[in-house]
Amino acid sequence: MSKELTGKSSDLKAWMLLHRIRDHGFYLQDRICTQYGLTLEQYTVLSAIKYLDPPVKVSDAARWMGHKVNTVSMLADRMVNAGLLDRFRDLPDRRNVRLTITEKGERVLKQATPDIWRFIERTMSPLSDQEKVTLINLLEKVRDSELQHYPSEDDIRITGSYETSDLSRLKKRLGKYASSPTAKAKRHPTARQKE
Repeated sequence: MSKELTGKSSDLKAWMLLHRIRDHGFYLQDRICTQYGLTLEQYTVLSAIKYLDPPVKVSDAARWMGHKVNTVSMLADRMVNAGLLDRFRDLPDRRNVRLTITEKGERVLKQATPDIWRFIERTMSPLSDQEKVTLINLLEKVRDSELQHYPSEDDIRITGSYETSDLSRLKKRLGKYASSPTAKAKRHPTARQKE
């Protein structure tokens, strides 16, 4: 445990820990995704499309991910080229682009999800259920405080409730992959070699 910290020292320590945990988590999840020919950002786009109600626009996926629309649009272009997504323009408004997951995208999402969810469970396993609830409450306070610094017209403020507001939908739409009896059997060959 750290020495007793107060004031600005505790602010800085907590902030640094949040960043380190996020950075390490991103790196380790990205390594998992690499086994299936994905990056973590691509996995997140596929998860967003699965989570959101169709038709899913680039702006919807961007809002859910907490990214700028341009960033997700460029990522979606690369995913279309990789055969993971299809893009369709809405006929009434040609500026609106809808995203759908291809058969290949569905397959790799299904393969990668069990490993991603196991990673999350292992990472959170040192905490009791009550500690997890406390952590969630504390992180939501920090998130809400941070979101107050965004200009009111900035779309990213809307993402504040997306990540935790409807976990039942996320579990229903992606959880079936995590608990599928065939998920382990259909894992990528590279993933099996590392076991």
